Amino acid sequence: MSETEFAIGRACGVTFAGIKPASLVSVRKRGRAALARIGRCFRRKGFSFEVMRDQGERILVCVYHAARLERLLLSYEIRAFLSERGYRYENVHEAVAALKARMSEDAFPHEVGVFLGYPLHDVRGFIADPQGGRLCGAWKAYGNEEEAAKTSERWRRCSACICRLMENGKSLTQIFNVS
Repeated sequence: MSETEFAIGRACGVTFAGIKPASLVSVRKRGRAALARIGRCFRRKGFSFEVMRDQGERILVCVYHAARLERLLLSYEIRAFLSERGYRYENVHEAVAALKARMSEDAFPHEVGVFLGYPLHDVRGFIADPQGGRLCGAWKAYGNEEEAAKTSERWRRCSACICRLMENGKSLTQIFNVS
């Protein structure tokens, strides 16, 4: 298994498993062929792979399930929040393109959290007070810490399971039954 495939599995397995709407993964540019091969397989299951940022020797890729992410982004509360942040979109691909444009700027857009499935109140809290909140695994919770910790632990366990399968020789296409 390539370094790229393992990195994608570790970072994006929770998205492939249907637990998160999207994930970000940083991969070496020399792994683009593996990225393209994996992307072709997963596209048949409704996933999109979008290069968000060129980081010298690495690229930052957003992997998302289009229908799940679109459902989230078209919800009234999320749409209103992103509109406040200057986002204008009619579908998931336009929203991801707007996020990509923001990522090309110097500052990292913290609203990416809603794309990644973090609760809106936690994303709002982090934007308002990055030093506040309580780290509950994958993100800082500004609301229900117990729920944030449970969700983060669920993501961690899923990722660990996928990593074990890959370490035991299973490819991502075998784990998720795509070809």
